[in-house]
Amino acid sequence: MLVLRMTYFSLLRLIREPIGQLLLVGLPLVVITVLGVVIGPYEGMKGVPPLDLMAVTTIMGVQFFGGTYLMSYLDIDLLKTRKWRIYSLPINVTVYSSSLILACTLFSTLQGLVLVLFTTWVFGIAWGSLGWVLLVFIIYSFFAQSVHLLLTLSIHNIKLAERVSEVLGIGFIILTGLMFPLPDHRFFEFMSSYGNPVSLGKMAVLEMHVDGGQGTAYLSLLLLLALTVICMMISAWLGRRKLA
Repeated sequence: MLVLRMTYFSLLRLIREPIGQLLLVGLPLVVITVLGVVIGPYEGMKGVPPLDLMAVTTIMGVQFFGGTYLMSYLDIDLLKTRKWRIYSLPINVTVYSSSLILACTLFSTLQGLVLVLFTTWVFGIAWGSLGWVLLVFIIYSFFAQSVHLLLTLSIHNIKLAERVSEVLGIGFIILTGLMFPLPDHRFFEFMSSYGNPVSLGKMAVLEMHVDGGQGTAYLSLLLLLALTVICMMISAWLGRRKLA
């Protein structure tokens, strides 16, 4: 119950920062609009129109950066500026950090849902079952938080952790082949599919409404969940050492 109450106040805190929200919502919409004009009436593959493929990949790529909220709050509240103030309060640090993770996951998921609804109504993007898409976004957002949590706890300098996060996020997008064609090599084939969390999120959404692709969609989501669990387990170990 305490976690839920603290999560509520953390969500209110997130709402008061409109600049980051505009970037994570407005940027993908601008990219989708511009690329949509450039792509034009290309013929899609496996029954998926190229605009749908580009929109889903772009939104998944940008959603990864939703973890920067958590990174900033952990650094301010538990590692530096407000560290001793938070530690002096009669609350469990694990409970507090869990509320931040939950709030950032929910907030990032809501941002993704806004993008899904907007691109459906304005661009006619076929997302398929909204319930399934929402589940994918929840797990994908949780994955993004777990990666940023791991970076925050493993890298002492928060600025360096932010740069590593940016390199990872941009690298994931590049390895999807969205920006330019990748070399015809097994390594890049793997990194553009099952070796890339952005591609896993994309496949979990798009393969679900492609004939015979449901197995790939389920597998992609399970792999994302497995990566999330691994990151959280490592973060829990690091957290006990760093936040104790």
